[in-house]
Amino acid sequence: MNTLKLGSTGPYVELLQSILKKLNFYFGAIDGNFGYQTMSAVQRFQRANGLAPDGIVGNNTWNALMPYINGYITYTIKKGDTFYKIAQKYGTTVDGLIFANPQTDYENLVIGEQITVPLSSIVPTNISYCSDFLNMNISSLKTVYPFLEMSTIGTTVMGRNITAIKFGNGPKEVFYNSSIHANEWINSVVIMKFIENLSKSYVNNVNIFGYNPRQLFSMVSLYIVPMINLDGVDLVTGLFTEGSWAYNNAKRIADSFPDIPFPDGWKANIERD
Repeated sequence: MNTLKLGSTGPYVELLQSILKKLNFYFGAIDGNFGYQTMSAVQRFQRANGLAPDGIVGNNTWNALMPYINGYITYTIKKGDTFYKIAQKYGTTVDGLIFANPQTDYENLVIGEQITVPLSSIVPTNISYCSDFLNMNISSLKTVYPFLEMSTIGTTVMGRNITAIKFGNGPKEVFYNSSIHANEWINSVVIMKFIENLSKSYVNNVNIFGYNPRQLFSMVSLYIVPMINLDGVDLVTGLFTEGSWAYNNAKRIADSFPDIPFPDGWKANIERD
């Protein structure tokens, strides 16, 4: 994770502001600009977590933030622990613990064993959703909901993996995809949040949109590719900055089409033969 400080900009600042806002340390706009209000929020978070309040988000501060970014922690079983007590302590459910730890015998916990404890929501819906955040969320969803199946279906021009997510094992097959056009990256947020909500409903056995998710799991194989044009999305969300290869190459292509403003209006490929 990049070090963030006063004057930093971009999607990672938005992520930082979003998490600090969720934790009630930040009360400003999620605008991707690391100003004095964001610095003060970082300092408050650092003090609350026993860190030096320098207002700079380096490795130690990112590490303290990661459980809230990932939506889970790794917990070591102690004497007297039960899944019920752990669920009560961390505000999760027993079913959430059972599904997140399919290899653990929850009736015979072993002291020293490490388990995954779901904490809160994983997919943010209030930031510019670049491929870095998508991949973080995919990893977290796989950890918290190990019944999801992940596979790579191809790579982008820049060599990043295009991931497909599968929910269910039924005979009826359904396919969704999003972010073919880079400016439509908000669709990736919607579909990733849907996967999270569907998985959470499956774990807790509660209906979603009037449907029983456990019945759906046995009836349908749902395949979702949440972001196809990763390179383009990273361009329009600001992950690729001026001077980078991707930015410069996309600009070179866009210059051949003077009616298309760059970069906001550019939504095709990073490279053209």
